[in-house]
Amino acid sequence: MSEQTTFMQWRERAKSEIRQEHPQLRWLLLTAGAVVVLALLVGVVVLLLG
Repeated sequence: MSEQTTFMQWRERAKSEIRQEHPQLRWLLLTAGAVVVLALLVGVVVLLLG
């Protein structure tokens, strides 16, 4: 339980640091996530149609 709480705190702190210090890095991560989701969707469609 304490490990999970520590992890949650670490994650929140990391997210807030990224938000404050590296806004362009946050956009890069969001863009990369969107690209991955799109690639997965395209792969599923190709598999279903092919």
